[in-house]
Amino acid sequence: MITKFDNFLNEVRYVNTHYPAIMTEPPLKDTETIRVYHGFDNFDDVEKVLTNGLSGKQRAKRIYSYESGNNPYGLFVSVKVEVVIRHFAHSGVIFEFSSKISDLEAPVWVGGRSYFCPGEYTKSFKDLDEREQQRLINRGKSLEHELEPIKKSDRPELAETIFENPERQALYIGNLNPNMIKYVWYNEILHKNRRTDGEWIRYSRKQFINKLKVSTKRDTYDLFLPNDDFDMKKIIDMYKGDTNNTDFKRFVQFYLMKADDYRLKELDFFPKQIEQVKKLREEGFFDRYI
Repeated sequence: MITKFDNFLNEVRYVNTHYPAIMTEPPLKDTETIRVYHGFDNFDDVEKVLTNGLSGKQRAKRIYSYESGNNPYGLFVSVKVEVVIRHFAHSGVIFEFSSKISDLEAPVWVGGRSYFCPGEYTKSFKDLDEREQQRLINRGKSLEHELEPIKKSDRPELAETIFENPERQALYIGNLNPNMIKYVWYNEILHKNRRTDGEWIRYSRKQFINKLKVSTKRDTYDLFLPNDDFDMKKIIDMYKGDTNNTDFKRFVQFYLMKADDYRLKELDFFPKQIEQVKKLREEGFFDRYI
């Protein structure tokens, strides 16, 4: 059992969505940090995230097309591990990590539905502006909700999907470095034999990596993780400190000074670094290296 004292020590909140306790849960505040869970459908993705992390600001790889058309960005998470075990962890692996409320967003569906079922036909939003309009409509409705923890939350539409949606879900739109993963829930029988009768065991990230002998060695040119700030020193170090090197100057000129988002993504830059590079361009920061 997780107590309020445990929450204080860990500075992380485990949201209680059980009735009748939900009636007295405090509203969700943007400055709070809560514990969330994400289940993997494919084990290959597990190894990639353990090595390079992920960004909820990148266009997500969805299993179903109706998900991409409604929620193209963000990692689906739940505040209840039991829900993820039951529905969203076919690989036998679940990541447990902490997220600020400000890094979470309510899923949005055409017409204001709470969710769609696989195979059910649904339209897609024509663009992100139309999706945002629906999100604001949802917020207005959630502000009128009868439950205090929902209508008094900083993001009432998010609180409603966490407290009342059967999947207790949200979209993680933050940047997750591998060391931000607190625990890995693992069902060995489900992973190796595709049987659902195995036991789920909670490991620390390091214990899990050692148990499965997962290689988390990064490539020489993997300079940044999702939550890292852009650091010019890493670029210079890649060329052994020789800023007069022709290849270095070409890299600065054609990538850091001119490349679009797609090209920078090809270099394994994440959205956080891409936005910082574009701001540095505007300030003329890279001119000194040409």
